[in-house]
Amino acid sequence: VLREFGLELRQDVEVRVWDSTAELRYLVLPERPAGTEALSEEDLAALVTRDAMVGVSKVVFPPAKGNDERHS
Repeated sequence: VLREFGLELRQDVEVRVWDSTAELRYLVLPERPAGTEALSEEDLAALVTRDAMVGVSKVVFPPAKGNDERHS
């Protein structure tokens, strides 16, 4: 399914799927991209897209041109 979203993972990456309920929610913390060590929290937040927040894409730096799905 992740490939359908364009996300390719290394063979050694384990994916676990958990379903949220009314009583329990899960939080996806996107992996920090290389080269962002000098960015402020605000600059980092601007890189995160909706797809990265649900775990179907990675945060990229520098951001891809035309990426209009930024998390607000």
